[in-house]
Amino acid sequence: MKIESKKGKEEWLVMLGVCTHLGCVPLKDKGDFNGWFCPCHGSHYDVSGRIRKGPAPTNMEIPKFEFVDSNTIKIG
Repeated sequence: MKIESKKGKEEWLVMLGVCTHLGCVPLKDKGDFNGWFCPCHGSHYDVSGRIRKGPAPTNMEIPKFEFVDSNTIKIG
């Protein structure tokens, strides 16, 4: 997913969109930190997927990835 940085420039955000509590799918632009909110049990993540509040034990996972070219990312 591309996101806009504070400098107004688009950057890539690569992470697994899965809550680390019990595997639900968090909602974007929601929760107390306008990042990610898990509707299943109430975990709140910031825009970078770092856990800020709730039962989730860890941040959302960042998979191994590499840029193949300027528009293609290889994940895994």
